[in-house]
Amino acid sequence: MDSQTEITEIKPKNMYVPICITQAVCVAVILIAVLIIKFFFEGSYVKLQDWCKDNFLEETVISNIFDEEENA
Repeated sequence: MDSQTEITEIKPKNMYVPICITQAVCVAVILIAVLIIKFFFEGSYVKLQDWCKDNFLEETVISNIFDEEENA
């Protein structure tokens, strides 16, 4: 009666393709949501567009911060 233990190696799965597919699905859902808002809820789209301009597309001027440090 020989008792042998089998050693099994666990090989890591390549998750590159599933991650890319998940990201593509998420981007597609976001784009579809924006298009639905744009075509069917125009008032909300204008508000969303203004909010994005105020929060995401705001320009940051770094030279003002450096000018304050030189004057201090």
